[in-house]
Amino acid sequence: MEDKQPFEYDRYSAANLSPDLLNRVMLLETEIREATDKDVVLIAYEESQHNPT
Repeated sequence: MEDKQPFEYDRYSAANLSPDLLNRVMLLETEIREATDKDVVLIAYEESQHNPT
């Protein structure tokens, strides 16, 4: 049986953005979507204090 390593994303949690910053992220998503004709979702993460190991 192989050892399971923690997933890299376990080290991160969603960033706590202010409403102003969240709005700016959403506006950037719209700009990229319009420029590329593709659905775009930007995700903000920060290193978590949680240590899964």
